[in-house]
Amino acid sequence: MDTETVILDAAARLLEALGPAALTTRAVCEAAGVKAPTIYHHFGDKEGLERAVVRRAMAEFMQRKRAPAVTSDLLEQLRFGWDVAVEFALKRPALYALFAQHARLHPDLAAEGYALMHARVQRLVDTGRFRLPVDTAARAVWAASQGVLSLVHQNAARKDVEATSRLLFDAVVNELTRSPSTP
Repeated sequence: MDTETVILDAAARLLEALGPAALTTRAVCEAAGVKAPTIYHHFGDKEGLERAVVRRAMAEFMQRKRAPAVTSDLLEQLRFGWDVAVEFALKRPALYALFAQHARLHPDLAAEGYALMHARVQRLVDTGRFRLPVDTAARAVWAASQGVLSLVHQNAARKDVEATSRLLFDAVVNELTRSPSTP
């Protein structure tokens, strides 16, 4: 195993076990069995290390999100992507917190996820299931999903996150599928 992978594995273990605050250069060096200059050589600084941990996890996450659909129903495909994001955040809250922190400073970290969701919304607009313009519909779906994910960051109970997730998904879909003439 190469040194970079050893360092990333050690950082991921620390993050999952102790949270983002535990991800110090010293702790990662001890866990990976390397000296600080090795981390700086591979990642530049602590923020670079954190971004590398996030990017690696996001690559795994996106692989799951891009998994072939088990259904041809476009709305169920959108729900699948939404549910994968919520489940990821619930299973790996420390990693999600680190991702959210870095995504605010580096929006490109979320770009692939947004693009995939946008493409799914585009198909729903193209088939007439969503009545609003694609960019408006995509922003609504994204904003609602981010609201659900913020509950994970606030340490809400799983059952509350899941209930809110269903409620918000259904509310957004109902609004996007509503006929423009419906009050």
